[in-house]
Amino acid sequence: MSRRKPAGRRTSPAGQSGAIYPLSLCMIVRDEERFLRDALTSVEGVVDEICIVDTGSTDGTVALAESFGSKLEVVTWRDDFAWARNQALALATGAWIFVLDADERLAPESRELLRALRGVKPDGRGRWIRCRNYNDAELKTVASTNAIVRIFPNDPAIRYRGTLHEYIARTSVDGPLPAERTPIEIVHHGYTHNVMSSRLKAERNLRVSRAAFEAAPGDPVLVYNYAMSALLAGENEIAREQLERVISLTAGTPRGFRPMALSKLAGLYVDAARPADALRVADECIAIVGSYPDGHFARGRALIGLGRYDEARASFEESIRAGSSTAFEHFVVDDEIATWKAHNEIGGTFVIERRFAEARQRLELALKVRPKERTLLLNVARCCEAQGDLSAALANFRAVLETFQDEPGAIEYVNYVFRHESADGVLAAVETALPVLGDDYRRAFLTSAAAAMLRVQRRAEAAGLLRQVLAVGDESAGRAVIQALAQHYKQPELNDVLAGAENAH
Repeated sequence: MSRRKPAGRRTSPAGQSGAIYPLSLCMIVRDEERFLRDALTSVEGVVDEICIVDTGSTDGTVALAESFGSKLEVVTWRDDFAWARNQALALATGAWIFVLDADERLAPESRELLRALRGVKPDGRGRWIRCRNYNDAELKTVASTNAIVRIFPNDPAIRYRGTLHEYIARTSVDGPLPAERTPIEIVHHGYTHNVMSSRLKAERNLRVSRAAFEAAPGDPVLVYNYAMSALLAGENEIAREQLERVISLTAGTPRGFRPMALSKLAGLYVDAARPADALRVADECIAIVGSYPDGHFARGRALIGLGRYDEARASFEESIRAGSSTAFEHFVVDDEIATWKAHNEIGGTFVIERRFAEARQRLELALKVRPKERTLLLNVARCCEAQGDLSAALANFRAVLETFQDEPGAIEYVNYVFRHESADGVLAAVETALPVLGDDYRRAFLTSAAAAMLRVQRRAEAAGLLRQVLAVGDESAGRAVIQALAQHYKQPELNDVLAGAENAH
């Protein structure tokens, strides 16, 4: 362990009016050069000191922290978030502590609210804030909002517990630190797809939570953390088993995370084609917290699985009402339920009943709020296609490709064009899609385009396309795809053109 002295600059001038009870920012960081500057800038002029514990950065994080005048300590990571956070708390000298992660920002509209706390005498209680979790930083879409205690008095008897999903508590008392609500908000970028992938965050959380669970398998908090980490890592079977244990361990107790566990478990039952179990669990969730949007949403999905579409729509409507009016009453809320997911599910029930006009109306209502949501764009496109509005369908399928520039969007777009467009349209669509396709789909779509050319007697263009197929990666793989699609399309002449293309190649 080594200690570095602060560079000597405070983020808020000493003696500022109202700065009676100074505020210390406490952070733990590692390889956060990408995010740290924005995090620290968001609190400049608000906090009185910055206390940072670095757990082993190899990039420019340490130098960046020092440039902001931080108190800095470098430690060896122990797979224990509470321990690391407590090291940062030990550096603080302010009356109040404010905790922020490097991939978080103090919301601009909350700067004055947090600054005002410096004129409030600590009362032994923490302060709840709201954390808006972005799932797409560029589109500024919020996946969920959760309440968390991130402000509390600087007191040696108040420290963090828990190796993962740590929480603040008094050292001598079971349970979290009592806290009051505030309208202060932070914004979190750590759950965007790019960040999760680049940091292997899901794998790390699963490893740490599994170790904590194995050390105390009867602790419902640790079981819940393990279940949620498994869900985040895509280990749905582990998540389901552990959420079932959470429900058993918390039976008859007022555990705050029980409704969340029930709603997540209901969703996993739906995904596993167990709608009756999903409905039972969702009903239990709603019985505990009748205004929980996630519970009503899970209930609606279960009812779809049971073919009870009118009831499902009623549940989704309730989830929208609850999400629009009571979201801040709950610890964790999926904000996308009220903004678009429930509308999308309602649209889906209308599609099942072939009520396409009503489905499209509901989906387009959601698109007004989330105009670049992939699922909505695709579902609107499919509704338009089913209605015979092919120009609108084409526009929406193309919008997905243009917005996301990825292989799934390209596949949807090109397949639509194959279903409805001319040979020239097919050729143009494939050329548009090629830059984002992997080798397998490049071969398949180029070969399919060649088949389309042959159907209109354009043999030379078909041969040119097949030469492109043979140039994609392994030539033998290209030949195999061409031969397979010749059989699929019942066009043996593809093999004849292949022979000529090989000779020219």
